[in-house]
Amino acid sequence: MTAKPSLKERLSAHFAEYGKIAIYTYLALSLLAITGFSIAIGMGFGASSTSGVLGTIGAGWLAAKATMPLRILATLGLTPLIAVLLQRRKKAAPAEAEAETE
Repeated sequence: MTAKPSLKERLSAHFAEYGKIAIYTYLALSLLAITGFSIAIGMGFGASSTSGVLGTIGAGWLAAKATMPLRILATLGLTPLIAVLLQRRKKAAPAEAEAETE
């Protein structure tokens, strides 16, 4: 019985299999987390010691950094679904182009 691969190994294999789709999914989730935490902190939720825009964004980045394992798991789960949706969209685009030319 082999040991279960670590989260880092699974993510690396996922990036190798799905390429740009996995990277874009991870980056999109990261940006959403940083933006969401920054907005929440700016509205008064969380740390009250942040001053100015850079302090708020920095605090949002730290909070997002704490959620990295969850974002990695979300990337592992969402990437195959996004890949399927993109493949369906690519298949539908030529079919629509053929219908328009006829």
